[in-house]
Amino acid sequence: MANLNETLEDITLFRGMDEDDIESVAAQTVIRQFPKNTVIVSQGDETDSFYVILQGKVDVFLHNDKGKEIIINTLGEGEAFGELAPLGSIPRQASIITTEDSTFGIISRQVFMDTLLTRPTVSMRIIDLLINRIQDLTEEVSSLALEDVYNRVVRVLYKHAEEVGEKLVTEKLTQQDIASRVGATREMVHRILKELKTGGYISIEGKHITIEKKLPPGW
Repeated sequence: MANLNETLEDITLFRGMDEDDIESVAAQTVIRQFPKNTVIVSQGDETDSFYVILQGKVDVFLHNDKGKEIIINTLGEGEAFGELAPLGSIPRQASIITTEDSTFGIISRQVFMDTLLTRPTVSMRIIDLLINRIQDLTEEVSSLALEDVYNRVVRVLYKHAEEVGEKLVTEKLTQQDIASRVGATREMVHRILKELKTGGYISIEGKHITIEKKLPPGW
């Protein structure tokens, strides 16, 4: 598990703070562990803490009253979420669920606001962080509104892939994971992946998808 002080220092929000200031924040941070598939915050909650991921991974998702869900982001070790809620009486805008056993550093609204008020550089970084969040959300909304399902699937494959040797290999992704990210049915995703596999564009081993060659621009 990542060291709390080192993790706080690596987060953009707190980067450059003095060691004593980091130690002060760390001393007031509550450490909690949650198993896989635990909802940490729910869309609409009135809670106001800020979360740092010390170990594990989470999905950020939206849902409606009919039970339909769409995943808008995935966050891992060293990243953080919940920076908007401490700034005012704002309900949680999305739900967060662990996708593996995870450990969090939970910072209360009081500690969060005290840090902002006493460290002007942190205040500026929270603005930058929120701007980046808006840009990411705008890209996701634009993709859902303007791209067809095939291109949304391609976007997800590339976004969640890393270089392994000379090829790109995704992190663990099930067909349902992809469907939840692109706002489509699992059956539609299955058809797209099957045709890409038949065409030699991808190979699938377990939950990992290898991109064997550049994916075609259309389907």
